[in-house]
Amino acid sequence: MVCSVLGGRFAILMQVILFTVTCSVLVWKKYMENSERTWFEFGLDSSKQIAGAGWIHIANMLCAILFAGKLVGVDGCTWYAANIIIDTTLGVFVEWSLLKGITLAIQKMSCEALAQLMESGSYRDEHGHFRPSAYMLQMAVWLFIVTCMKVSMVALMQSAPFLVYSVNFVLTWFNDNAREKLFVVMICVPLMMNTFQFVLTDNFIKKRRPVLYHADSREIRDSEHTLKAELLHPPPSV
Repeated sequence: MVCSVLGGRFAILMQVILFTVTCSVLVWKKYMENSERTWFEFGLDSSKQIAGAGWIHIANMLCAILFAGKLVGVDGCTWYAANIIIDTTLGVFVEWSLLKGITLAIQKMSCEALAQLMESGSYRDEHGHFRPSAYMLQMAVWLFIVTCMKVSMVALMQSAPFLVYSVNFVLTWFNDNAREKLFVVMICVPLMMNTFQFVLTDNFIKKRRPVLYHADSREIRDSEHTLKAELLHPPPSV
């Protein structure tokens, strides 16, 4: 029985569970982090990730449908799993590189207004007012980055089919049961790999908080160390 990502109600149920798990991972990360990011800012950051993940999910489904059977012994479920694994590893590095490259290019242009709008995770002006234009621009740029990443990863898999065959070899354990394979491909693999991806991606799309240097505390600690040294090793009396 051939595994297909469009396997009726069971496949739809798997996709609903996948979406729920995806949102839960992001909420869990917000609870676990110790930062000044507000829930409003977190929601905007997460919406970019969810929009990108939704677009990538559709692209992965299309790849699984269009490429199924193109390689000998490789079905749609294997193509879907291969896409997820490569997107969430090498793909994350490509996204980070593109975001850094675009940011540096804008800075080189000396366009201060555009640079402020493009500061990832920053959605307020100097007065603390929300700027919808900053959010919309960052969303558009992020979707562009995700699209470029997806196109490059598909090209990579087409030019290096051994990557897909490697995933197919691991999934041969489930070839006798299409539902088990679909569950592994649609739930288990995304649960592990997307969690890894979301945690990494969230770290570089959220706003960077400035690191404050407390000079007074440093001076106090240095004075304490000096005092202890003098007490332990007093200078020789004249």
